[in-house]
Amino acid sequence: MRILVLSTAPREPDNSLLWEGLREMAEVEVHYYSKEQQKQLGRLLDSFDFSVYDRVVCDLLFRYLVRQSRRLARVQGLVIYEEDACQEFISGSKWRGRFSTFYRRLPHARVIFTGYKVCQKFAAMGVDACFLPKGYDSSKLYDMQYPRDIKLGFIGRLGSDAYRERREFLERATVEHGLQVMRTEPGHAYREALNRIRVFVSADIGLGEYMAKNFEAMACGCVLVAYRQGGGEEEALGFEHGRQVLLYRDYVEFSQLLDQLARKPGLLDGLACEAKAFARRRCDYAEQASTILALLSPPPVPSVSKTPILQRLSRLFIS
Repeated sequence: MRILVLSTAPREPDNSLLWEGLREMAEVEVHYYSKEQQKQLGRLLDSFDFSVYDRVVCDLLFRYLVRQSRRLARVQGLVIYEEDACQEFISGSKWRGRFSTFYRRLPHARVIFTGYKVCQKFAAMGVDACFLPKGYDSSKLYDMQYPRDIKLGFIGRLGSDAYRERREFLERATVEHGLQVMRTEPGHAYREALNRIRVFVSADIGLGEYMAKNFEAMACGCVLVAYRQGGGEEEALGFEHGRQVLLYRDYVEFSQLLDQLARKPGLLDGLACEAKAFARRRCDYAEQASTILALLSPPPVPSVSKTPILQRLSRLFIS
């Protein structure tokens, strides 16, 4: 199978390790395009003879990809790797409703979603939908065995309206529990900061899936305390409360978990160890390459018969 991958660089999270791993398993041609280059995406797409490829994978910025439905409608074997489709369902997102409109124009395309519930919702709309969790780059994010001088931390932005519930939750935790909210540059500074945090607080409230920073924090040896998404998301990921992650449903449960950790600090080392093993096994881009190859292998299915293929492909990862 000959595969063409069109991806984004620079990109956060950087998933080039996923495509490089895929390249070791199949005949894969990868091209990376910057944000500026993608502003001329139509011209870039016109430069390829897509007929010589069995699969064409687009891992490009949705804001530019959404403008190219007419060109993409002519691409056979089209697969889209989609990390942001949860914004289809977020009331504060400017992209609310735009993803479904776009995919209805591409009924021949397979879409790989990084949230299980999001995947299920799009499958119900008739999209040839597959699930593969967000991953992390194990060559850049790992436990450096630093002393962890930040007891409770979060790294990320809070300004967007799409993250309003996250912002309100974390601001309260800052006042009541001494949470330290940080911003860093990608790369070395981000890895260093994660390696200083003992307990990473994730509050992906209202997003419907777990963001990449959950798995990045786990990989760097943080204990993850995360908002429970429900609806089968944890089971699809393999999350087990009390084993490699601590999950809460609301602020009261969150506070109770912090009290529990304060009373039993010995739990921290075990949770961190299990979290690192989980991240390496399930979310390392290098390990995910074989799974994405399995998702690419069956030809995309027309929308009239998509549910069976979703079920088969979802089992590949969930099992």
